[in-house]
Amino acid sequence: MIKEVKLEKRCYVLDTNVLIHNPESLFKFDEHFIFITKRVLIELDHHKTGNRETARNAREVHRHLDNIVENASFEDIKKGINFPNSDGKLIFQTFDVDETTDPDSEIINATKHLEKHKNLISDDSFTIVLVTKDINMRIRASVAGIQTEDYRNDKISKIADEDILGAGRVLLTDEHWSGEGINCEVIPPSKDFPKLRYRITAPWASSLLVNCNIYEDSGQHMNAIVTEVYENHCIAETLDDYKTRNSIWGLHARSDEQSFALNLLNNPEIDFVSISGEAGSGKTLLSLASALYQVFEQQNYDQIIVTRATVSLGKEIGFLPGEEEAKVEPWMGSVLDSIDYLSGNEDRVGFEKTASRDLLFSKIKLKSTTFMRGRSLANKFFIIDEGQNLTPHEMLSLISRSGDGTKVVVIGNLKQIDTPYLTASTSGLAYVIDKMKNWEHSAHITLKHVERSRLATYIAESF
Repeated sequence: MIKEVKLEKRCYVLDTNVLIHNPESLFKFDEHFIFITKRVLIELDHHKTGNRETARNAREVHRHLDNIVENASFEDIKKGINFPNSDGKLIFQTFDVDETTDPDSEIINATKHLEKHKNLISDDSFTIVLVTKDINMRIRASVAGIQTEDYRNDKISKIADEDILGAGRVLLTDEHWSGEGINCEVIPPSKDFPKLRYRITAPWASSLLVNCNIYEDSGQHMNAIVTEVYENHCIAETLDDYKTRNSIWGLHARSDEQSFALNLLNNPEIDFVSISGEAGSGKTLLSLASALYQVFEQQNYDQIIVTRATVSLGKEIGFLPGEEEAKVEPWMGSVLDSIDYLSGNEDRVGFEKTASRDLLFSKIKLKSTTFMRGRSLANKFFIIDEGQNLTPHEMLSLISRSGDGTKVVVIGNLKQIDTPYLTASTSGLAYVIDKMKNWEHSAHITLKHVERSRLATYIAESF
Protein backbone atom coordinates (compact mmCIF):
# COMPACT_ATOMS: atom_id res chain seq x y z
CA MET A 1 0.00 0.00 0.00
CA ILE A 2 1.36 3.36 -1.07
CA LYS A 3 1.07 6.01 1.59
CA GLU A 4 -0.07 9.40 0.29
CA VAL A 5 2.25 12.21 1.29
CA LYS A 6 0.34 15.33 2.24
CA LEU A 7 2.17 18.60 1.86
CA GLU A 8 2.31 20.90 4.86
CA LYS A 9 -0.23 23.69 4.67
CA ARG A 10 1.23 27.17 4.92
CA CYS A 11 0.01 30.72 5.31
CA TYR A 12 2.24 33.20 3.51
CA VAL A 13 2.20 36.80 4.75
CA LEU A 14 3.31 38.86 1.76
CA ASP A 15 5.26 42.07 2.21
CA THR A 16 4.63 45.05 -0.09
CA ASN A 17 7.97 44.69 -1.88
CA VAL A 18 7.06 41.14 -2.96
CA LEU A 19 3.86 42.29 -4.64
CA ILE A 20 5.54 45.25 -6.31
CA HIS A 21 8.42 43.05 -7.45
CA ASN A 22 5.97 40.66 -9.12
CA PRO A 23 2.20 41.38 -9.13
CA GLU A 24 1.64 37.77 -10.19
CA SER A 25 3.12 36.55 -6.88
CA LEU A 26 -0.46 36.42 -5.54
CA PHE A 27 -0.99 33.33 -7.69
CA LYS A 28 2.36 31.61 -7.14
CA PHE A 29 1.64 29.78 -3.88
CA ASP A 30 -0.72 27.08 -5.19
CA GLU A 31 -2.81 25.44 -2.47
CA HIS A 32 -1.57 27.62 0.43
CA PHE A 33 -3.09 30.64 2.19
CA ILE A 34 -2.10 34.20 1.28
CA PHE A 35 -2.43 36.84 4.01
CA ILE A 36 -2.49 40.58 3.20
CA THR A 37 -2.13 43.05 6.06
CA LYS A 38 -3.74 46.51 6.28
CA ARG A 39 -0.32 48.14 6.15
CA VAL A 40 0.48 46.43 2.84
CA LEU A 41 -2.74 47.82 1.31
CA ILE A 42 -1.83 51.32 2.54
CA GLU A 43 1.69 51.07 1.11
CA LEU A 44 0.36 49.83 -2.24
CA ASP A 45 -1.88 52.89 -2.34
CA HIS A 46 1.12 55.16 -1.74
CA HIS A 47 3.03 53.55 -4.62
CA LYS A 48 0.26 53.51 -7.24
CA THR A 49 0.76 57.06 -8.55
CA GLY A 50 3.26 57.76 -11.34
CA ASN A 51 4.67 56.23 -14.49
CA ARG A 52 7.50 54.19 -12.98
CA GLU A 53 7.53 50.41 -13.01
CA THR A 54 6.76 50.27 -9.27
CA ALA A 55 3.61 52.37 -9.79
CA ARG A 56 2.48 50.20 -12.68
CA ASN A 57 2.99 47.04 -10.62
CA ALA A 58 1.14 48.52 -7.64
CA ARG A 59 -1.86 49.29 -9.87
CA GLU A 60 -1.68 45.78 -11.30
CA VAL A 61 -1.86 44.31 -7.77
CA HIS A 62 -4.90 46.49 -7.05
CA ARG A 63 -6.62 45.16 -10.17
CA HIS A 64 -5.90 41.56 -9.14
CA LEU A 65 -7.26 42.14 -5.64
CA ASP A 66 -10.33 43.92 -6.99
CA ASN A 67 -11.15 41.00 -9.30
CA ILE A 68 -10.83 38.53 -6.42
CA VAL A 69 -13.03 40.44 -3.91
CA GLU A 70 -15.49 41.80 -6.49
CA ASN A 71 -18.42 39.56 -5.55
CA ALA A 72 -17.33 38.62 -2.03
CA SER A 73 -19.21 39.63 1.12
CA PHE A 74 -17.55 40.76 4.33
CA GLU A 75 -18.10 37.30 5.82
CA ASP A 76 -16.42 35.72 2.79
CA ILE A 77 -13.46 38.07 3.20
CA LYS A 78 -13.14 37.15 6.90
CA LYS A 79 -13.16 33.42 6.10
CA GLY A 80 -10.88 33.77 3.09
CA ILE A 81 -11.65 33.95 -0.61
CA ASN A 82 -10.82 30.95 -2.75
CA PHE A 83 -8.42 31.51 -5.62
CA PRO A 84 -9.69 30.46 -9.04
CA ASN A 85 -8.36 27.06 -10.13
CA SER A 86 -6.60 26.52 -6.82
CA ASP A 87 -7.17 25.24 -3.29
CA GLY A 88 -5.53 28.33 -1.85
CA LYS A 89 -7.27 31.24 -0.15
CA LEU A 90 -6.71 34.99 -0.02
CA ILE A 91 -7.15 36.34 3.49
CA PHE A 92 -7.17 40.00 4.52
CA GLN A 93 -6.37 41.39 7.94
CA THR A 94 -9.72 42.16 9.61
CA PHE A 95 -8.38 42.52 13.15
CA ASP A 96 -6.64 45.53 14.67
CA VAL A 97 -3.07 45.67 15.95
CA ASP A 98 -1.09 48.40 17.61
CA GLU A 99 -0.30 51.00 14.95
CA THR A 100 3.24 52.29 14.79
CA THR A 101 5.09 54.82 12.68
CA ASP A 102 7.21 51.99 11.30
CA PRO A 103 5.39 50.02 8.57
CA ASP A 104 7.64 46.97 8.99
CA SER A 105 6.86 46.78 12.70
CA GLU A 106 3.14 46.90 11.97
CA ILE A 107 3.40 44.00 9.49
CA ILE A 108 5.47 42.00 12.01
CA ASN A 109 2.91 42.72 14.77
CA ALA A 110 0.07 41.55 12.50
CA THR A 111 2.00 38.35 11.74
CA LYS A 112 2.62 37.70 15.48
CA HIS A 113 -1.09 38.25 16.21
CA LEU A 114 -1.93 35.75 13.47
CA GLU A 115 0.46 33.23 15.06
CA LYS A 116 -1.50 33.44 18.32
CA HIS A 117 -4.91 33.26 16.65
CA LYS A 118 -4.52 30.70 13.86
CA ASN A 119 -8.12 29.67 14.32
CA LEU A 120 -9.10 32.89 12.58
CA ILE A 121 -7.97 31.25 9.35
CA SER A 122 -8.42 27.52 9.79
CA ASP A 123 -8.83 24.84 12.43
CA ASP A 124 -6.30 22.67 10.61
CA SER A 125 -2.60 22.85 11.38
CA PHE A 126 -0.47 25.14 9.23
CA THR A 127 2.73 27.17 9.36
CA ILE A 128 2.91 30.95 9.04
CA VAL A 129 5.73 32.34 6.91
CA LEU A 130 6.53 36.01 6.33
CA VAL A 131 7.74 36.52 2.75
CA THR A 132 9.76 39.67 2.09
CA LYS A 133 12.64 40.81 -0.06
CA ASP A 134 13.79 43.19 2.69
CA ILE A 135 16.79 41.57 4.39
CA ASN A 136 16.54 43.75 7.50
CA MET A 137 12.87 42.90 7.90
CA ARG A 138 13.66 39.18 7.65
CA ILE A 139 16.23 39.59 10.43
CA ARG A 140 13.79 41.53 12.64
CA ALA A 141 11.03 38.99 12.05
CA SER A 142 13.36 36.08 12.81
CA VAL A 143 14.37 37.75 16.10
CA ALA A 144 10.65 38.01 16.90
CA GLY A 145 10.28 34.26 16.35
CA ILE A 146 8.60 34.43 12.94
CA GLN A 147 9.60 32.10 10.13
CA THR A 148 10.71 34.10 7.08
CA GLU A 149 11.60 33.50 3.43
CA ASP A 150 12.79 35.51 0.46
CA TYR A 151 10.36 35.46 -2.46
CA ARG A 152 13.07 34.66 -4.93
CA ASN A 153 16.73 33.84 -4.50
CA ASP A 154 18.45 36.51 -6.57
CA LYS A 155 21.98 35.51 -5.69
CA ILE A 156 23.60 33.65 -8.57
CA SER A 157 27.30 33.15 -8.11
CA LYS A 158 28.43 32.09 -11.56
CA ILE A 159 25.89 32.44 -14.34
CA ALA A 160 26.43 32.24 -18.06
CA ASP A 161 23.96 33.77 -20.49
CA GLU A 162 23.48 30.49 -22.28
CA ASP A 163 22.35 28.81 -19.03
CA ILE A 164 19.15 30.87 -19.16
CA LEU A 165 18.93 32.07 -22.75
CA GLY A 166 20.28 29.08 -24.65
CA ALA A 167 23.34 29.05 -26.88
CA GLY A 168 21.57 29.36 -30.23
CA ARG A 169 23.83 26.68 -31.67
CA VAL A 170 24.19 22.90 -31.42
CA LEU A 171 27.47 21.00 -31.79
CA LEU A 172 26.92 17.76 -33.72
CA THR A 173 29.12 15.00 -32.34
CA ASP A 174 29.65 11.39 -33.35
CA GLU A 175 26.79 10.41 -31.03
CA HIS A 176 24.37 12.46 -33.12
CA TRP A 177 25.30 10.49 -36.25
CA SER A 178 25.28 7.01 -34.66
CA GLY A 179 22.18 4.86 -34.73
CA GLU A 180 19.79 3.31 -37.22
CA GLY A 181 17.87 5.42 -39.70
CA ILE A 182 20.09 8.52 -39.29
CA ASN A 183 20.97 10.10 -42.59
CA CYS A 184 22.33 13.38 -43.95
CA GLU A 185 21.40 14.04 -47.58
CA VAL A 186 23.15 16.83 -49.49
CA ILE A 187 20.80 18.99 -51.60
CA PRO A 188 22.67 20.79 -54.42
CA PRO A 189 22.08 24.51 -55.03
CA SER A 190 19.21 25.48 -57.33
CA LYS A 191 17.60 28.58 -58.77
CA ASP A 192 15.27 28.93 -55.78
CA PHE A 193 17.91 27.91 -53.23
CA PRO A 194 21.36 29.13 -54.33
CA LYS A 195 23.14 27.69 -51.29
CA LEU A 196 24.02 24.09 -50.44
CA ARG A 197 21.46 22.49 -48.14
CA TYR A 198 21.21 19.36 -45.99
CA ARG A 199 18.23 17.12 -45.27
CA ILE A 200 18.98 15.57 -41.88
CA THR A 201 16.88 12.59 -40.80
CA ALA A 202 17.34 11.78 -37.10
CA PRO A 203 15.29 11.46 -33.90
CA TRP A 204 16.81 14.70 -32.57
CA ALA A 205 16.15 16.71 -35.75
CA SER A 206 12.57 17.61 -34.76
CA SER A 207 13.75 19.10 -31.45
CA LEU A 208 15.89 21.76 -33.16
CA LEU A 209 14.64 25.33 -33.37
CA VAL A 210 14.30 27.17 -36.67
CA ASN A 211 17.29 29.51 -37.22
CA CYS A 212 19.44 27.49 -34.84
CA ASN A 213 23.06 27.01 -35.91
CA ILE A 214 24.33 23.44 -36.23
CA TYR A 215 28.01 22.73 -36.68
CA GLU A 216 30.64 20.04 -36.26
CA ASP A 217 34.35 20.10 -35.66
CA SER A 218 35.20 17.00 -37.67
CA GLY A 219 34.24 15.35 -40.94
CA GLN A 220 32.51 17.77 -43.28
CA HIS A 221 32.96 20.69 -40.92
CA MET A 222 29.26 21.44 -41.34
CA ASN A 223 28.24 24.99 -40.44
CA ALA A 224 24.60 25.56 -41.28
CA ILE A 225 21.39 27.17 -40.11
CA VAL A 226 18.18 25.22 -39.61
CA THR A 227 15.51 26.62 -41.95
CA GLU A 228 12.74 24.01 -41.68
CA VAL A 229 11.79 21.51 -38.99
CA TYR A 230 9.50 18.51 -39.53
CA GLU A 231 8.39 15.50 -37.51
CA ASN A 232 11.38 13.29 -38.27
CA HIS A 233 13.81 15.51 -40.19
CA CYS A 234 15.01 19.06 -40.71
CA ILE A 235 16.46 21.17 -43.53
CA ALA A 236 19.64 23.16 -42.92
CA GLU A 237 21.33 25.69 -45.20
CA THR A 238 25.05 26.45 -45.30
CA LEU A 239 26.19 29.77 -43.88
CA ASP A 240 28.44 32.46 -45.28
CA ASP A 241 31.96 32.43 -43.89
CA TYR A 242 32.72 35.82 -42.38
CA LYS A 243 35.99 34.68 -40.81
CA THR A 244 38.09 34.37 -43.96
CA ARG A 245 36.08 34.77 -47.16
CA ASN A 246 33.63 37.59 -46.47
CA SER A 247 33.54 40.78 -44.45
CA ILE A 248 30.89 43.26 -43.36
CA TRP A 249 31.84 46.95 -43.50
CA GLY A 250 35.47 45.86 -43.44
CA LEU A 251 34.94 43.66 -40.40
CA HIS A 252 35.87 39.97 -40.26
CA ALA A 253 34.48 37.65 -37.62
CA ARG A 254 37.04 36.41 -35.10
CA SER A 255 35.17 33.24 -34.20
CA ASP A 256 32.53 30.87 -35.57
CA GLU A 257 30.03 32.39 -33.14
CA GLN A 258 30.61 35.89 -34.50
CA SER A 259 30.32 34.55 -38.06
CA PHE A 260 26.97 33.00 -37.19
CA ALA A 261 25.83 36.26 -35.57
CA LEU A 262 26.65 38.18 -38.77
CA ASN A 263 24.67 35.62 -40.80
CA LEU A 264 21.65 36.21 -38.57
CA LEU A 265 22.02 39.99 -38.70
CA ASN A 266 22.26 39.98 -42.51
CA ASN A 267 19.43 37.51 -43.10
CA PRO A 268 16.39 39.42 -44.46
CA GLU A 269 14.06 36.59 -43.38
CA ILE A 270 14.90 37.16 -39.72
CA ASP A 271 13.11 40.16 -38.22
CA PHE A 272 14.23 39.72 -34.62
CA VAL A 273 17.79 38.91 -33.52
CA SER A 274 18.97 38.66 -29.92
CA ILE A 275 22.66 38.55 -29.06
CA SER A 276 23.93 37.94 -25.54
CA GLY A 277 27.36 37.34 -24.14
CA GLU A 278 30.26 38.59 -22.08
CA ALA A 279 31.46 42.16 -22.16
CA GLY A 280 33.89 42.43 -25.06
CA SER A 281 32.42 39.57 -27.09
CA GLY A 282 31.52 41.95 -29.93
CA LYS A 283 27.74 42.29 -29.58
CA THR A 284 27.56 46.03 -30.30
CA LEU A 285 30.33 46.01 -32.91
CA LEU A 286 28.77 43.21 -34.96
CA SER A 287 25.30 44.76 -34.80
CA LEU A 288 26.52 48.16 -35.94
CA ALA A 289 28.71 46.72 -38.71
CA SER A 290 25.71 44.88 -40.12
CA ALA A 291 23.51 47.96 -39.70
CA LEU A 292 25.96 50.26 -41.51
CA TYR A 293 26.40 47.74 -44.32
CA GLN A 294 22.67 47.29 -44.87
CA VAL A 295 21.81 51.00 -44.62
CA PHE A 296 24.66 52.56 -46.63
CA GLU A 297 25.66 49.78 -49.07
CA GLN A 298 22.63 47.57 -49.56
CA GLN A 299 20.07 50.29 -48.68
CA ASN A 300 17.75 47.72 -47.13
CA TYR A 301 16.80 50.17 -44.38
CA ASP A 302 16.37 53.93 -44.21
CA GLN A 303 17.93 54.57 -40.84
CA ILE A 304 19.70 53.07 -37.81
CA ILE A 305 18.07 53.74 -34.43
CA VAL A 306 19.93 52.86 -31.24
CA THR A 307 18.32 53.02 -27.81
CA ARG A 308 19.21 51.77 -24.36
CA ALA A 309 18.11 51.99 -20.76
CA THR A 310 19.76 54.97 -19.07
CA VAL A 311 20.84 53.14 -15.94
CA SER A 312 24.06 54.44 -14.42
CA LEU A 313 26.86 52.23 -13.16
CA GLY A 314 27.82 54.59 -10.34
CA LYS A 315 26.48 57.86 -8.98
CA GLU A 316 24.48 60.17 -11.23
CA ILE A 317 26.43 63.09 -12.71
CA GLY A 318 23.52 65.50 -12.57
CA PHE A 319 21.75 67.55 -15.21
CA LEU A 320 22.84 67.07 -18.81
CA PRO A 321 22.33 70.05 -21.16
CA GLY A 322 21.09 69.94 -24.74
CA GLU A 323 18.29 68.24 -26.63
CA GLU A 324 17.44 64.54 -26.59
CA GLU A 325 20.43 63.24 -28.56
CA ALA A 326 22.86 65.42 -26.59
CA LYS A 327 21.45 64.09 -23.32
CA VAL A 328 21.57 60.47 -24.50
CA GLU A 329 25.05 60.66 -26.03
CA PRO A 330 26.97 60.11 -22.72
CA TRP A 331 25.09 56.81 -22.31
CA MET A 332 26.06 55.68 -25.80
CA GLY A 333 29.82 55.40 -25.27
CA SER A 334 29.96 51.79 -26.52
CA VAL A 335 28.00 52.70 -29.64
CA LEU A 336 30.15 55.74 -30.44
CA ASP A 337 33.37 53.78 -29.86
CA SER A 338 32.17 51.05 -32.22
CA ILE A 339 31.18 53.58 -34.91
CA ASP A 340 34.59 55.28 -34.71
CA TYR A 341 36.31 51.90 -34.97
CA LEU A 342 34.25 50.77 -37.97
CA SER A 343 34.63 54.08 -39.80
CA GLY A 344 38.34 54.43 -39.14
CA ASN A 345 37.78 57.68 -37.26
CA GLU A 346 40.21 56.62 -34.57
CA ASP A 347 43.05 57.46 -36.98
CA ARG A 348 41.50 60.65 -38.36
CA VAL A 349 41.74 64.18 -37.01
CA GLY A 350 40.15 67.57 -37.57
CA PHE A 351 37.81 68.20 -40.48
CA GLU A 352 38.20 64.72 -41.95
CA LYS A 353 37.01 63.11 -38.71
CA THR A 354 34.10 65.54 -38.33
CA ALA A 355 32.96 65.07 -41.93
CA SER A 356 33.06 61.27 -41.63
CA ARG A 357 31.04 61.37 -38.42
CA ASP A 358 28.48 63.77 -39.89
CA LEU A 359 27.96 61.45 -42.86
CA LEU A 360 27.38 58.43 -40.63
CA PHE A 361 25.14 60.23 -38.17
CA SER A 362 22.90 61.43 -40.96
CA LYS A 363 21.58 57.86 -40.86
CA ILE A 364 22.19 57.03 -37.18
CA LYS A 365 19.88 58.30 -34.44
CA LEU A 366 20.50 57.83 -30.71
CA LYS A 367 17.22 57.69 -28.80
CA SER A 368 16.19 57.39 -25.17
CA THR A 369 13.74 54.66 -24.21
CA THR A 370 11.79 57.36 -22.33
CA PHE A 371 10.50 58.90 -25.55
CA MET A 372 9.81 55.76 -27.59
CA ARG A 373 6.19 55.26 -26.49
CA GLY A 374 3.71 55.73 -29.36
CA ARG A 375 6.30 55.74 -32.13
CA SER A 376 6.08 53.55 -35.22
CA LEU A 377 9.44 52.66 -36.77
CA ALA A 378 9.08 51.62 -40.41
CA ASN A 379 12.01 50.36 -42.49
CA LYS A 380 14.52 50.90 -39.68
CA PHE A 381 17.42 48.89 -38.29
CA PHE A 382 16.48 49.11 -34.61
CA ILE A 383 19.13 48.21 -32.00
CA ILE A 384 18.16 47.89 -28.32
CA ASP A 385 21.38 47.99 -26.30
CA GLU A 386 21.82 46.86 -22.67
CA GLY A 387 18.61 44.86 -22.85
CA GLN A 388 19.34 43.19 -19.50
CA ASN A 389 18.42 46.45 -17.70
CA LEU A 390 14.90 46.59 -19.17
CA THR A 391 11.84 45.05 -17.57
CA PRO A 392 9.66 42.67 -19.63
CA HIS A 393 7.06 45.43 -19.95
CA GLU A 394 9.63 47.95 -21.21
CA MET A 395 11.16 45.44 -23.61
CA LEU A 396 7.81 44.54 -25.18
CA SER A 397 6.88 48.24 -25.43
CA LEU A 398 10.06 48.91 -27.42
CA ILE A 399 9.82 45.91 -29.73
CA SER A 400 6.20 46.71 -30.52
CA ARG A 401 7.40 50.02 -32.06
CA SER A 402 8.64 48.12 -35.12
CA GLY A 403 6.71 48.73 -38.33
CA ASP A 404 6.93 47.30 -41.85
CA GLY A 405 10.44 46.44 -42.98
CA THR A 406 12.05 46.97 -39.56
CA LYS A 407 14.64 44.65 -38.09
CA VAL A 408 15.00 44.57 -34.30
CA VAL A 409 18.29 43.58 -32.66
CA VAL A 410 18.40 43.16 -28.86
CA ILE A 411 21.81 42.87 -27.22
CA GLY A 412 22.78 42.45 -23.58
CA ASN A 413 24.67 40.58 -20.87
CA LEU A 414 22.84 39.07 -17.90
CA LYS A 415 25.97 39.43 -15.76
CA GLN A 416 25.79 43.22 -16.00
CA ILE A 417 22.35 44.01 -14.60
CA ASP A 418 22.49 47.45 -12.96
CA THR A 419 18.79 47.73 -12.07
CA PRO A 420 18.22 46.74 -8.41
CA TYR A 421 14.84 45.07 -8.93
CA LEU A 422 15.81 42.85 -11.85
CA THR A 423 17.51 39.47 -11.85
CA ALA A 424 18.84 37.21 -14.57
CA SER A 425 15.55 35.35 -14.71
CA THR A 426 13.23 38.39 -14.52
CA SER A 427 15.11 40.63 -16.96
CA GLY A 428 13.33 41.75 -20.11
CA LEU A 429 16.20 40.27 -22.13
CA ALA A 430 15.57 36.76 -20.81
CA TYR A 431 11.80 37.22 -21.10
CA VAL A 432 11.68 38.28 -24.74
CA ILE A 433 14.19 35.67 -25.90
CA ASP A 434 12.13 32.93 -24.28
CA LYS A 435 8.91 34.23 -25.84
CA MET A 436 10.42 34.62 -29.33
CA LYS A 437 12.41 31.39 -29.55
CA ASN A 438 9.70 29.42 -31.39
CA TRP A 439 8.94 32.08 -34.01
CA GLU A 440 10.35 31.25 -37.44
CA HIS A 441 11.49 34.85 -38.07
CA SER A 442 13.54 35.19 -34.89
CA ALA A 443 16.95 33.92 -33.86
CA HIS A 444 19.31 34.01 -30.89
CA ILE A 445 23.05 33.55 -30.40
CA THR A 446 25.16 33.64 -27.25
CA LEU A 447 28.76 34.78 -27.76
CA LYS A 448 30.96 32.91 -25.30
CA HIS A 449 34.40 34.19 -26.23
CA VAL A 450 35.72 37.65 -25.35
CA GLU A 451 37.54 39.24 -28.29
CA ARG A 452 38.28 42.68 -26.83
CA SER A 453 41.72 42.01 -25.32
CA ARG A 454 43.63 39.41 -23.33
CA LEU A 455 42.97 41.45 -20.18
CA ALA A 456 39.20 41.45 -20.77
CA THR A 457 39.36 37.73 -21.56
CA TYR A 458 41.13 37.00 -18.27
CA ILE A 459 38.58 39.03 -16.28
CA ALA A 460 35.65 37.28 -17.98
CA GLU A 461 37.09 33.83 -17.28
CA SER A 462 38.38 34.43 -13.75
CA PHE A 463 35.82 36.60 -11.98
